[in-house]
Amino acid sequence: MVKGFGGIALALVTLVGCASSGPSGDQEDQSQVSGANHAVQMGQYGLAEQRLAQYVYRDKDGALKIKYFGISGDNRKHAIDTVVALLWETGRDDTLQQFAHDYLPGDEYQTTLCRISERQAKYEEAYHCWNNMGEVDRAERVIRTEATLRILGSP
Repeated sequence: MVKGFGGIALALVTLVGCASSGPSGDQEDQSQVSGANHAVQMGQYGLAEQRLAQYVYRDKDGALKIKYFGISGDNRKHAIDTVVALLWETGRDDTLQQFAHDYLPGDEYQTTLCRISERQAKYEEAYHCWNNMGEVDRAERVIRTEATLRILGSP
């Protein structure tokens, strides 16, 4: 009976050791993710992708995912926010929509969808999206933008 618990204890210690990279690992992760975020802000998207590479992967279906193990919760959230910013800034709307669906909570996800619709000039969709969120001013601004573009003859 004691041998059974010893094996379980060893397995738990091993699992916990894998799940957390420890204080120095957390600081290194924080530094890498902060560096990636700064690179996004500076328009250095290649550098941002390099710094994020150890935290993201594509699954068998090609969906972009954040690694769960080996990064603390706070650093993971910061990595998610940085990936969202990178995808937005580089115009990868399809990947952003998939990633946001998987990782962003309710209002953040919905806001991202509204912004994507607006950027893609899907004004009616964007209007309804913002309106459904209770963002009446933003919804009305979408309609004004569409009307202005029609007057100016832009697509």
